[in-house]
Amino acid sequence: MPVIGISAGRKNKVTESVVKAVLDGVKGDPTFVSLSGKLIRPCEACNGCVATNRCVLDDDFLWAADQVRESDALVFGAPNHFRHMNSKGLAFWERLCFSGRHNALFPLQGKPAAIVAIGGDGGAGKPVLEDLRRYFRDARLDLVGHVEAQGEYACFTCGYGSECAVGGFASLYPLGTEISDDNTPSIDNQHPHLPGSPCHHGSLRDEAIEMGKAIARVLACSDPGSPSQRT
Repeated sequence: MPVIGISAGRKNKVTESVVKAVLDGVKGDPTFVSLSGKLIRPCEACNGCVATNRCVLDDDFLWAADQVRESDALVFGAPNHFRHMNSKGLAFWERLCFSGRHNALFPLQGKPAAIVAIGGDGGAGKPVLEDLRRYFRDARLDLVGHVEAQGEYACFTCGYGSECAVGGFASLYPLGTEISDDNTPSIDNQHPHLPGSPCHHGSLRDEAIEMGKAIARVLACSDPGSPSQRT
């Protein structure tokens, strides 16, 4: 399995879209996995993984972790929830890092990896980026780079977003503003609340694809059979 892309965000939202765009840049036959709807419990610190470096909690994490271990490279994306990576992403990485580090095994050591960090407004992806950098360092992954993007607050689809004074939508638009495709963030519609601003750069797709190409170059350089390694 050359490259795997994992989204810890909601299905069919910005996290998923950006991860898939990075995989488009890798080309070949990458695998995409959504953690949405999957059961991933938090680490219980039970030490059941010490002898085998495999978590003993029986849920969907085990299959996803196997996919990561078998891959040649990893793209992982997650959204910002309350100034840190969302709980599903945190649970995934707690268990992946804790189970892998016993006896200094580090099964992901040296694997190229990229981060997709999503936030509801400009700069709000940075806590996700910081969280994932910390986990990547612990797992001894080789960070190729990252892509930050504006995501869609859940308030855009909750049914009350345009009238809720404490919601994410109200932090971007005046109360009573009608929610539409034109003012909803997506991979191809970044920062629509800031028309004319340098932040309103439209599509992020090309940047994501370039990140995928960077991963492909790293893999090609590490493959003795690739054209770049032949003399």
